Amino acid sequence: MDENEIRRALDAQTDHWIRHEMDAWGAYFTDDCDFITHRGLWWRTRRDNVEGHKDVPASVVAQKQNYSQEVVSITAIAPGVALVHTRWSWPGHTPPGAEAPEDRTGLITMVLVELDGTWRIRAVHNTRVNGLDDSAASAGR
Repeated sequence: MDENEIRRALDAQTDHWIRHEMDAWGAYFTDDCDFITHRGLWWRTRRDNVEGHKDVPASVVAQKQNYSQEVVSITAIAPGVALVHTRWSWPGHTPPGAEAPEDRTGLITMVLVELDGTWRIRAVHNTRVNGLDDSAASAGR
C-alpha cells in the first residue's frame, strides 16, 4: 500500500471539492460507492453522491474556500483495501438562513480500494463534530 499515493489522491479530491468541481471530485469514487452525509443521508452510487453534492446553494459554494481536510490515519485492512480517517474544518460557515457563521469541524471514515493501480473511495461516513458532549451541553457545562 502506497500511503503517499492515497494522500495525493485525497488532496486532489479535496481541491476539487473546494472549487466545487463535483464531476472531477466524483471521479475519486467507485461507481457503487456508499456515502453517508453528516446529516444522515445515504447515497449508494457515485451518481447519486455527485448529484447530491452538486445540489447546494450558491452561498454555500462561495464559502468552500475556507474548507480544509487533513488525513489523520491510513491503515491497510487487506491487500488493496485501506481504512482512512480525515479531519475536516470549515471555519466561518454560514448555512442558508443562519444569522451567524459557525466554525464547523468533522471526521470522515473512508474505505478505499485499489482498482487498476488507482485508489478509489468505496465508502464514506461523514460525521460533524460540535466539540460538546450532549450530556455536558444539557447540563450547562
